[in-house]
Amino acid sequence: MQPVAIQNSLNAASRPGRLQRIALINPTKFLGNLLLNGQYIQHLAKWCHAQDSQLLVVLDSRFEQLFGPAFSVEGIKLCYYPRQALKQGRIPWLGVRQWWQCVSEIRRFAADLAFTIEEDSVAHRLTHLSGAKVRVSCSEARYHFGFDAILDIKRQGRCADTPSIWHVTGDIFSSLGLPVPEHISYPQLNLGSGQYQIGGDASRPMVVMHAGASKRYKQWPIENFVELAKSIVSEGYRLSLIGAGPDDAQINAGILKAVGPANCQDYCNQLSLIDLASVIRQAHFMIGNDSGPSHLGSALGIPGVVLFGPTDLGLWKPLGAQTSVLHHKELCQSDCTRHHCRKGYACLKEVSAEEVMAKLKTHTDQL
Repeated sequence: MQPVAIQNSLNAASRPGRLQRIALINPTKFLGNLLLNGQYIQHLAKWCHAQDSQLLVVLDSRFEQLFGPAFSVEGIKLCYYPRQALKQGRIPWLGVRQWWQCVSEIRRFAADLAFTIEEDSVAHRLTHLSGAKVRVSCSEARYHFGFDAILDIKRQGRCADTPSIWHVTGDIFSSLGLPVPEHISYPQLNLGSGQYQIGGDASRPMVVMHAGASKRYKQWPIENFVELAKSIVSEGYRLSLIGAGPDDAQINAGILKAVGPANCQDYCNQLSLIDLASVIRQAHFMIGNDSGPSHLGSALGIPGVVLFGPTDLGLWKPLGAQTSVLHHKELCQSDCTRHHCRKGYACLKEVSAEEVMAKLKTHTDQL
């Protein structure tokens, strides 16, 4: 549906002639995605407050502590989707009850407009169930049923001036007549003054390393991380390892064994998201794969390096000015994709530990 037609539908549903109740359905499970879109949520919340409109924002419950204070504005409701409770399933009825409470809260809000900003099946199901007068999907290619309007927003192969997922969300907001921030940025996070206590020699500058990845095509070789870790500690830095899940724990155990506990602390599976942010804020430098923690470090303004493979760099590149990206995409074939690579993901694997150390030393020299 074209923007004019969408606006006509929204005008017909609103009272009187403006949207009074808006529901943004965004229960993404990906930390990086929420950080890339978070500025829009803050901007929309402030705009709705100024317009005396009501806004409901649906987030994954895992992000309540980290993003709840950042997105809270007077008159704005936050609703949390219980993904973890549904996934754990130890008490099935508890997860179902929380799911129903979430859906009921969305329906009671009685939105004039409910819309999604990601190609996320959960978000689209909740939008279907929202009871909103106008329900809008942002994914013309994947979700059609049950929507009053479907936005055909291009994600891949965008023009050089607007390549990022930040710009994709801007196109969605513009199509709906909603405000777009003037400058590209992460959201402003309200983390308080608490500080997680970090072990090791506090007199040595700290490097945070996230050596794990959610996808195999994002995983820089483990042996490269081990080599890099040895170089880091030999240069007099202390190393803090972060991560979550058994795969990250196994990777970190290999790094810790190589460099020794005197030079390295492993915080895998020990940190809440608030604690993770606290650890990263205390870092001198951060190194990681293309992942949520790397975006969190970039959002917090920590200098660092993110290692990229076949993922669309323009679409998912970190937004922070102090974050560098390393890759060798010049080695890719024209038909390479994330899931099918005839060169064994050379674009990522050929990045050397020496290249990363050079970035770290350049930052040190600038201090």
